[in-house]
Amino acid sequence: MSAWNYTHEIEYRRELSKGHRVHEFTETVEDQGWCFSQPPESKQAWLITYTRACAEDYLARRGAKAGTFIVTVYQQRPDRRVLVIAIRMKWSPRSLA
Repeated sequence: MSAWNYTHEIEYRRELSKGHRVHEFTETVEDQGWCFSQPPESKQAWLITYTRACAEDYLARRGAKAGTFIVTVYQQRPDRRVLVIAIRMKWSPRSLA
């Protein structure tokens, strides 16, 4: 059994109004992007950038409607899940043309 565990769960909640969110999607991924070593002064910026890129890809593939999403990433450990980051982002589907 490998000592490395890159399993992450990403939850997508649509923000309908301030304080009112609806869970729309959950994605489980085997991805080490959130685990890359970063200098302390740039770690938060990296987590935000990487989370947004992953969320944009997933929401596009799901055909999600435009809106504001709270995207929360958890690392799955054998005995618990650990919060990695949560971001608020505006999602607007783009034409692939």
